[in-house]
Amino acid sequence: MCLAGRVPALLVAIGVLVIARGTALPAAIAGPPLLSPPAQAERPRGATGAPQAVLPTGSLAGTVVASDDRTPLARARVVLTSPALTEPRVTLTGADGTYQFQHLPAAAYSLSATRTGYAAQEYGERRFAPAMVVPLGGGQRLTGIDFALAPAGVIAGRVLDEDDRPFAGATIDALVSRAENGRPTLVSAATAQSDDRGEFRLTGLPAGQYYVSAFDPAFDGVGDETGPLRYTPTYYPGVSVVEQASRVGVTPGADPPRITFKLKIIRPSRVSGLMAAEGRRQLINGAVIMTPIRGESMNVAPTQDVMILPDGSFAFRNVPPGSYQIRARGQVESEGASLFATYKVLVEGRDIVNVQLVLLPGASVAGQLAAEAVRSPKPGLAGLRVRAPFADGSSFGDAVTGDVRADGSFSITGLMAGSHVLTVERLPFPWVLKSVTYRGQDITDTGLDIDGRQQKFDVRVTITDVASEVSGVVRDAAGAAVPDATVVILPLSELFWTRTSRRLGVLRTDAGGRYRMRGLPVGEYRALASLEMDESEAYRPGLLRAIRTAGVPLSLAPLEERILDLPLTSAAATPGVRR
Repeated sequence: MCLAGRVPALLVAIGVLVIARGTALPAAIAGPPLLSPPAQAERPRGATGAPQAVLPTGSLAGTVVASDDRTPLARARVVLTSPALTEPRVTLTGADGTYQFQHLPAAAYSLSATRTGYAAQEYGERRFAPAMVVPLGGGQRLTGIDFALAPAGVIAGRVLDEDDRPFAGATIDALVSRAENGRPTLVSAATAQSDDRGEFRLTGLPAGQYYVSAFDPAFDGVGDETGPLRYTPTYYPGVSVVEQASRVGVTPGADPPRITFKLKIIRPSRVSGLMAAEGRRQLINGAVIMTPIRGESMNVAPTQDVMILPDGSFAFRNVPPGSYQIRARGQVESEGASLFATYKVLVEGRDIVNVQLVLLPGASVAGQLAAEAVRSPKPGLAGLRVRAPFADGSSFGDAVTGDVRADGSFSITGLMAGSHVLTVERLPFPWVLKSVTYRGQDITDTGLDIDGRQQKFDVRVTITDVASEVSGVVRDAAGAAVPDATVVILPLSELFWTRTSRRLGVLRTDAGGRYRMRGLPVGEYRALASLEMDESEAYRPGLLRAIRTAGVPLSLAPLEERILDLPLTSAAATPGVRR
């Protein structure tokens, strides 16, 4: 898979080293000693005349099979690339599906496998995770670098212009969501070009749900007197915003779905304004971010198209249509508290100017953390941290204070306007959050609504070592455990469908297909496991409603421990998935 270049990048990029759970590099296999050169052979000599060392070479080997029935795939093409190689190497699998590359220098290698009728795959790649490289040491013989290729399906269709005429030469992509730097990004799984009839076929797609986009390449890399313009694609069924798009299901072996939609050319907008402290005090620093109202969206302004001047004026260029929230923060004193502002704006293809952001002091939360020990000794409270993130999962302006002292007291300062929930970080197993109360009211699930003016809250946070627990194994149709599957445990009430809700569990199975979640409150839930969605997709209302319909029922009593094995479910077979 490759990144879809026409999909806007994220506004704020945060570098994170991610190790995909359940994914391991193949082990090094000890091979026979390398043969020494014949005694009479003269070894290469350097400029000084001294013999040069002959570096040992290694090998990479594995098997290519079909993912559905594990049948070996003969004559599959395996391609090996590395900066250490002058050109890529390619080989074909044998009748038993095996392949091998020999005489390789020590380096990091990337591998991919293709076979007609199956979806191409890069080694280590998952629908929700990028491919991985294989490090090879000098003289190592690595085996077990295996591929399981999924049977491929097709999406066929037609693209029209806004006059209902066939659109020739449009670039068509089948897109899936993938988490990049903790945020969702659209990735192209297949690309095609429409012919003179506007017809296209997207091939080589594994079973699943896909967005389909169309883009006029004539509008790629263009600009005007203001600078570069980055037009966005049109998503099936003919919308400019991802959230309004419908996904298309693919089932290999079945008649391919056929879709028709119109390609729209909408000029990107410019959103500009001024941020200033109350009373027009001079800012010494500041930051501003614009995100969709729905925080899990993938349609946001690229980083390079944001400008902030010393006087507090700002501008976002190349903003696609959609509803956005602008958040800003700044300081008027180097050691002073941060000031904040928020603003909502609807972008519909026209420039928006003179947005005024008045920065105001944030709120503070202080309180006491208590531990209720039932089965284990009380943990040391110092080192824990109480946080108050936004309920929508956004991290911009999220205060990083809240360290708990030895006596259990804590304080959080500099909270932006919005809805916040309180959580406890660094809890050791088996401790979980039990409750958060404010003025005698339980706000564990409802959180605190902060209006932007300086406010102070005195809360009590309780943790406990006894809690409900749901665990089990995810298995496929053949009964095999499925590693790296996404498991969603969903409350029936949409009130709790937020990223920070303790009632909504989104987790991944380990290498043995196992999952476990502690601390779910009493209530009715639905559970579902799939390989065709990731954490970023799991919070979309349309998908959650489909899970509520198709998921396995789960009823939890107080402190109940349940074992619930889950079948692997195909998103293509889950009705009503629309986002």
